[in-house]
Amino acid sequence: MSHRRGTLPGVTAVDLPPAAPATVLASDRVRVPVRLDRIIRTDRARRGGVVRWDGRWMRRAEPGPAGPLVLAATADAGGTTLEVRGPVATPAQTVEQALDDARGWVGLHDDVAAFGEVIAGDARLRRMATLVGEVRLSRTPRVGEALGRSIVEQLVQSAEAARSVAQLVACTTEAVAADLWAWPAARTVGATPMWDLRRCGISGRGARALHAAAVEDARLERCRRDWTALDRRLRALPGVGVWTSAETRVRLGDPDAVSVGDYNFPAMVGYALSGPDGDGPDGQWTDAGMLELLAPFAGQRGRVIRLVGRAAARGMAPRRPRRAPRAALSAHRYW
Repeated sequence: MSHRRGTLPGVTAVDLPPAAPATVLASDRVRVPVRLDRIIRTDRARRGGVVRWDGRWMRRAEPGPAGPLVLAATADAGGTTLEVRGPVATPAQTVEQALDDARGWVGLHDDVAAFGEVIAGDARLRRMATLVGEVRLSRTPRVGEALGRSIVEQLVQSAEAARSVAQLVACTTEAVAADLWAWPAARTVGATPMWDLRRCGISGRGARALHAAAVEDARLERCRRDWTALDRRLRALPGVGVWTSAETRVRLGDPDAVSVGDYNFPAMVGYALSGPDGDGPDGQWTDAGMLELLAPFAGQRGRVIRLVGRAAARGMAPRRPRRAPRAALSAHRYW
């Protein structure tokens, strides 16, 4: 059965009412300059982008009771400016919450001072931090988006995951602006048939996990600030393991989340903090070796991983040499 792109059979696009003219509902100026391009990952797909950056303003879309909202941020040497844009009929409480979500999204709720105390005794990390700058963690406004993106990223390359994210968003919600969409509400994801999720390149296991996450969305939101409880509830979902839980929590601002099972992290951390001789067969670095190296930085292990990653990408820390071409994308997609 044919249907208009942007909706799915049997699913009403209720999470995003038709966009009203953009009106600045609230704004804030914080005297903390942040590097938005280093804190926030943007969506580069032509359709389905939730987060966009035009070189000055970073924007993301969120659903609202009177119509979609746009959280916008720009920064300069003097500080960071935040705006909430949307319909004038939006309740004041919703606007205030959106402005607070914007602060968390750009990393202003992150406690970066604690990191300096944890790495004070490690000269290598102190040097990386000096060269790279502070590592702030962004907080995704909704657990459903943080978890959904992490599920889609399971066992695939980043390029394929980005494509699937964009297709999922474009197929389940309406555009807020010419280039901006909002992550679908939990009820919309839960009502999307598995075969439509598969058409977005999401595996059967991932589709089942997305449906399970939609059912538990309200409970997950209630424990989003208790990392231990959130980890336990996330890992109770079918198709969500330690890696997906950690990726979800770091998107929500957990500085200690370690993505055990990641393809790149053990070698990246091992090379930077110890050298090329790993703890595994043939000198390869393993998750166990990575966890041992990160143990002295308990409470900030996830932030250490992000610092090492940024330093290695810029040639400021040792990294494993590439020995082979990039692997081909998986062949499980329908289109």
